[in-house]
Amino acid sequence: RAVIGQRRSTADEGISSLLSLPLSPLSVSLLRMGGVSEGDDVLARWSDGLLYLGNVKRVSAFKQCCLVRFEDNSEFWVLRKDIHSCKKNSLSPSPVSYHPECHTPTIEPEADSDSWICRQCVFAVATKRGGALKRGRFARLMQFMKLRLPYQLSSLDWDPQHLTNQQQCYCYCAGPGEWNLKMLQCGSCGQWFHEACTQCLTKPLLYGDRFYQFQCSVCTKGPETIQRLPMTWMDLAHLVLYHLSLCCKRKYFDFDHEILSFTNENWESLLLGALSDTPRQDRCHNLLNALNSHKDRFVSGKEIKKKKCLFGLQVRAPPPLTSDSSPLITDPPISITHRRRSE
Repeated sequence: RAVIGQRRSTADEGISSLLSLPLSPLSVSLLRMGGVSEGDDVLARWSDGLLYLGNVKRVSAFKQCCLVRFEDNSEFWVLRKDIHSCKKNSLSPSPVSYHPECHTPTIEPEADSDSWICRQCVFAVATKRGGALKRGRFARLMQFMKLRLPYQLSSLDWDPQHLTNQQQCYCYCAGPGEWNLKMLQCGSCGQWFHEACTQCLTKPLLYGDRFYQFQCSVCTKGPETIQRLPMTWMDLAHLVLYHLSLCCKRKYFDFDHEILSFTNENWESLLLGALSDTPRQDRCHNLLNALNSHKDRFVSGKEIKKKKCLFGLQVRAPPPLTSDSSPLITDPPISITHRRRSE
């Protein structure tokens, strides 16, 4: 994440590209929301799918976005479709009245108005880092509401690689997103879904980890399905280096103290399938061999007159899947720092 006046995040760039487009009927429907005024306390959905408390500093009706100052004093322009009004000193969205046919899913006539909870509030409570709630009332409500998207997937304008869309509309929540920052792509519909909005993960995602076969609830017409894809030692080395490069904002990492240490500390969470049975004493040789044997992906410190124990990526991009026909994405995300979420 960048502070206003410094580097913009890729989400900011996506918003800028959207604002340069004429407003189609789809754009209008996506951007339309209740009145928001300067000084209002709001919950803004970030590219990780979570909501963060902020205060509106400026409103642009023409551009359909607001400048929001967050609790860490950073300021960002946020599309109004991703902003929800909230009561003062409350972390729950304020009561909103819905026409039954305007809510997704449609409100049943027999619904109890005293106990019914809208989609917005369900997602505000159920979404979590590492994966959404799996048990309890809000988990069940979320699962039911995920059977339909609150937008028309066919109306989104995608890039040729189907990684980003101009509307900045992803997932069940219709929020912004960045495909390489803890998102899963449905193998059926192609849409990207936030880690925080999915209920199928057993372990948190690493940045750039696409080694999953995932199907969303819309496509399965029920619970999501997920299966870990096989990985090689080269894939593992690439994934660890990419994750570290985003977390630490550096290119080169010490093999023993950072690369191997991170791998060993997170060995169970990596879900490595056939590799998971590798004894601890053999991991060092296999990782080091992968880093030294694939010079098209990795660069050693000794090649640039640095310490030979240092390694980095030739191109800071996520490891490609075997099925990928597209080239590596060479435009790295600028900012990945998390906001502190108010609980």
